[in-house]
Amino acid sequence: MSEDLDPNRIRDVEIKRLEELAALAYRNAMDEGLRMKIRESWYQKYTNAVLALNQLLKDLQYKEYEKRLKVIEESRRLRRTVLSAADARKLFGPVTRRVQPRKKSSRSPNRKRIS
Repeated sequence: MSEDLDPNRIRDVEIKRLEELAALAYRNAMDEGLRMKIRESWYQKYTNAVLALNQLLKDLQYKEYEKRLKVIEESRRLRRTVLSAADARKLFGPVTRRVQPRKKSSRSPNRKRIS
């Protein structure tokens, strides 16, 4: 019973139905054997099916983005909690940067520029 109420399964079934409906409506809209008024009606049904299908797929895409964003946020939060600055000092000791001495300028400091 819970399998029938699974939102992902329901969405997949609806997407499949809308794809089939859109294909049927498009075939009938392009059928030159039908009267123009009926073809227009089928084309409107095709348009509505495609709009609904696009909305479902867009919602699905947003949910995927939200899942990815949540994973990224969790990994960043985890990274911060795992290795804070204090923990890094405990593990690796004080961090000292080795900065190479600057090269002396070829110009002498007393020399003036000629403009």
